[in-house]
Formats: sequence, C-alpha cells, structure tokens
Amino acid sequence: MATIWIIFAVLTALAVLAVLWPLARKPATTDAREADVAFYKAQTAEIARDEARGVIGGDEAATARNEAARRLMAAQGRAAPDVAGASPWATRAVAVATLVLVPVLAIGLYWRVGAPGIPDDPLQARLDAPASSMDLPTAIAKIEQHMAEHPDEPKGWQVLAPIYTRLGRFDEAARAYRNLIRLEGPTADRWGALGEAEVFAKSGTVDDDAKAAFEHAVELDPKAPRANFYLGMAAQQDGDKAKARDLWTRLLADSPPDAAWVPTVKTHLAELDGRPPEASAAAPGMPSGPAAAQVAAMTPDKQQAFIRRMVAGLADRLKSNGNDIDGWLRLVRAYRVLQEPEKAKDALGDAKRTFAGDPAATKRLDDLAQELGLNG
Repeated sequence: MATIWIIFAVLTALAVLAVLWPLARKPATTDAREADVAFYKAQTAEIARDEARGVIGGDEAATARNEAARRLMAAQGRAAPDVAGASPWATRAVAVATLVLVPVLAIGLYWRVGAPGIPDDPLQARLDAPASSMDLPTAIAKIEQHMAEHPDEPKGWQVLAPIYTRLGRFDEAARAYRNLIRLEGPTADRWGALGEAEVFAKSGTVDDDAKAAFEHAVELDPKAPRANFYLGMAAQQDGDKAKARDLWTRLLADSPPDAAWVPTVKTHLAELDGRPPEASAAAPGMPSGPAAAQVAAMTPDKQQAFIRRMVAGLADRLKSNGNDIDGWLRLVRAYRVLQEPEKAKDALGDAKRTFAGDPAATKRLDDLAQELGLNG
C-alpha cells in the first residue's frame, strides 16, 4: 500500500514541476528594433551577392539597396517598445498556489470519488465470489479452472460446450462435446452438436471428422435433423446432388412446417434444381439449418465475423474444387449481401470461366447476374 502512495507522490511532483518550470525561467526579450536592423542588413548583403552573380543588373541592385537603406533608417529611428517584466510577487504567488493546490485538490478528489481503503481484486478473488455476482467471462473462467483440475466431471463440459459455440470458440466447443460423449455416452444430439462445431471451425466445410460425427448421429436417430442436413451438405460438396436432394427432401418431410431450418433446406433444394430461392429463405452466407439458432444468439459483431468466415471458407473450397455450380451461386449471393459487389463480380467471372463449356450452368450464372445487377 505504501508503494502506491510513493508513486502518487512522484507523479504529483512531476506534474507540479511541469507547471513551475516555465515560471522559474527568465523570459527572453528581443528588441524589435534590433531585429529589424539585422533583417535589413542581411537583405543588403543578399542584394550584393545577387549582383555579383549576375542575377540582377546594376540599376536593379541600386534600386533595391536604396529601398533597403530607407527601411533600415526607418527601423533605426523607431522608438524601442517598453517591455515590462512580470512582477516577481505575481510569479511567486502562482508558484505557491500550484505547489499547494494541485496536491490538495488531487488527493481530495481521489478521497471523495476513489476507494483508497479497498484492496485490489485479483482474479482468484473474483473466481471465489458467489456465482450470482459474476459476469459471464468470470463465470466461464471459473468453470474452466475447475475443469482443468477435474477433467472427468461431465457437468462442466455440458455447460461449456454450448457457451463456446455461442461465443464463436468452435474448436473448444468441439473438444467439450468430445469430452461429454466420452464421459456421458453418445447421443444423436451430442454427435450432431460435435459435428456442427467442427463445421463451424472449418468455415462451413463438412470435413471427414464432421461427417463421421453426423453419421454416428443418424445411427442413433435416423431422423436427426441437424445430422441429416449436414450430411446433405457433405453430399453436395462432393458433387453427389442426388444424395443431397434425397436427404433434404426426407428432412423436409420429417420436419414440422415451422422448424427453424426449413427455409434454409428449401433454399438448398432450389439451388440444386436451378430455381431461385424463396424470398423468406435465409440470406446467403448465414449458417445453414439448425445452426441458425446458435448464431442468432451471438452479438451482431460476432454474427458478422462468423458469416464472413463461412463465406471465406466457401471461397477457399471453390478455389480447390470449383466444379460446384450451386456453391458458386451461393458465393456470389453472399458477396452481394455483404455489400461487396466487386468480389461478387470476380466470383461470377471465375464461375463463368469454370463452366464455360456448360450452357445450363452459364445460363444460371447469367440469370443470377441479371437478378443481382452485376452485369454492369
């Protein structure tokens, strides 16, 4: 505690010194008459140098010297200004007032609005506080600390897994779901949530690990909506449109009409058939299927960052495997929704070059360009 007061005292002394230093210096005064004389003398010398170099002629030099001499005589005849120095008593009064008032006011203000008697609040103290008084980051840190010491307690992983997903910490969410499956046993929902976290972590790509998780889910529940949706995406990414259409058609038949994923499934089916998506469908770039509810719980900034990650992942996938006309259509739409028309035009151009020999695909791209106003 004594150390902090020493620091305060040093800072206060420095602040006072910064104010008193200019007051302690004797102000420098310059006679304006002397400055004018020096200036015109320098001007006369410059005229002589210009004449010697041939820059100006003799008549011009004489005229310039006469004008400079006239101004010089006028300056020498000018009365010197009466510059009165500041009163030493006034300077001392300002110095004393500064020396006394600055520390007094600073200490008084701190004593009134600060909390000098309260000790610091380290992380461990916050973690030991009652749960009802914690904010979300502190609560998460406390659970993480507990799980580091007790990794085989399933309740902590059950709490952390969905929170990690909502916060966009998808790799950690996948790890939490794996631990939950290890400790509590597999269920279709847990396998589906694990696969979805891995899809999010890969920017929307259903890789082999995610696909395996979804396959485990449908083994336990053949109608699991999340798993069937992403297995359809995997089939579409692999170019197996028939399998994707079959999975999504059966998913629609098994889903309630008001299910959150229905509009997105209809959008994907429309793309497979070359039809424009329904107006009520989710915007391109938004997470697909049951994931929409998870992302809807994110803050707007996290939603935007997540959507851009998904779009970037789709663009990277199409660079390595561009034989996916539906993927190109989604990418162009996504860039348009993100207000990035130049990227949309570039993606459209790349898609047209990829499908230059496919009249049906080219027509779909031309129709999309017309719809989105990208022909200009």
